[in-house]
Amino acid sequence: MDVERHRSPETSGLETCTACHRPFVVPIAMLDLVDEGLYLLALLCTNCDRLSVGIHEDAELEQLEHEDAAAISQIEAALEVIEVSRFIDGLDGFTRALAADLVLPEDF
Repeated sequence: MDVERHRSPETSGLETCTACHRPFVVPIAMLDLVDEGLYLLALLCTNCDRLSVGIHEDAELEQLEHEDAAAISQIEAALEVIEVSRFIDGLDGFTRALAADLVLPEDF
């Protein structure tokens, strides 16, 4: 477990792991309120399981929240593409069944 001070704005955000450099860091606990706008947080990288503890400012946490929301939007968009792809595949199978006269009125 590493203890870190808050990072400067020039470096990558809290969401990026300093060990594996992947954007999979999530806060797992607020350990203490150090001062107004300063929080002692436990952060976990869900990619490499690196645990770190550090003091972070409100602005960093807001950026982390923004990055999490962006990642969720990307995941939702990818799921939508998968759903549409599966629907199209299902239509293609149904179209082939119709063409081969494998669909009967009793099927409905």
